[in-house]
Amino acid sequence: MGLFLINCKENVTPSYLITVKVNYPDGFTVTDFPVDAVVTATNTNNTRTTTISVTSDGYAIFELVEGNYNFTTSFVANDNDGEEYIFNGIISNYSLISESEVTMDLILVDNTGGFIFKEIYYAGSVTDEDKGYYSDQFFEIYNNSGDTLFADGLCIALHESTSTSSLTAWVDDNGELLERIPLTFQTWIVPGNGMEHPILPGESFIIAQDGIDHQTDEIGNPNSPVNLSNADWETYVESSGKDLDASAVPNLTLVYTTITTIYDWTASSLGPATVLFRLPDNDWVDYVSDASNFMTKPGSSRSTEYMMIDRSFVVDAVECAKFDAEEVYKRLPAELDAGYTYIEAGNKSSLSVRRKAKMIIGNRVIYKDTNNSSEDFLHDLTPTPGVNPTSIED
Repeated sequence: MGLFLINCKENVTPSYLITVKVNYPDGFTVTDFPVDAVVTATNTNNTRTTTISVTSDGYAIFELVEGNYNFTTSFVANDNDGEEYIFNGIISNYSLISESEVTMDLILVDNTGGFIFKEIYYAGSVTDEDKGYYSDQFFEIYNNSGDTLFADGLCIALHESTSTSSLTAWVDDNGELLERIPLTFQTWIVPGNGMEHPILPGESFIIAQDGIDHQTDEIGNPNSPVNLSNADWETYVESSGKDLDASAVPNLTLVYTTITTIYDWTASSLGPATVLFRLPDNDWVDYVSDASNFMTKPGSSRSTEYMMIDRSFVVDAVECAKFDAEEVYKRLPAELDAGYTYIEAGNKSSLSVRRKAKMIIGNRVIYKDTNNSSEDFLHDLTPTPGVNPTSIED
């Protein structure tokens, strides 16, 4: 019997060195990077992550297999006076096909505290008939500061790009996101003269799509995870003549709408980009009267005019979608949200996203707020509107 040797050559995906050079913004007086600064690479083909420490002079060197990657960082650095500054950085959808070096320019986060999105429930629930039920969506807004703040004049709206499967059209000639943010569907404002709705430190208010007990109401869904009959506000679309008006819950004021036939303010169950903001002088009437505050969608033949707001108006913004995948693009600029959060279980899952509890001082929870939702949020949680955690969360 003869002996035959067969040489089988395996197909091995090549690996390459990639150097990420991290740069502080111009004007920051410190040049060294803290010892706990890291950069995380996420392979968008399989969501595997690799984390590398940043050297004192700002380099993170990876050896990674060929593929597409997102690189992110978020850390605290002290200046020469000992004051803390939070920095975020992101490089999206980088195609690694050879040894290379890329630059990550950091963004300084404005971290003075204030109103934040504490919990967002957009996934909806499923009915006994296996249909999606989204009337139980809600947004909880929390006072993360140490001062009493007033909700009067706060606005809430959704970014026009309801999908992340293609690059947003709202870019300039260089492909960069516009300085202004386009809003779609209804834009809402908390009514009041400026001092009617105080929110104490560590307290929150809830905006419901429909302010009912969704578990027990005859028009609700017994499979819903929430009772919103005690919500502080609801988004009642009166003009449609079809929306539910829960008499026990006051209505937000409608500022503007891009569509008059829609009868519910529904966030995308696949992941909305939501913004909380204030208009100049909290005067929405003057703002919507100014034609320069509106524009049509770039590249579109439709005449729909979208309300545009400056980034400087934004109080908080959260990008909800799964970006650890190919051909998925951000809608919010990194200075507002350098990351993203999402519901792994998908729509109709009855699950929410919520910020991590960073500290608990007395009975007051201080939530993590670095303007990087990848770092700040927990996901796939059972919704707990109005309830705070009792322990610190990583």
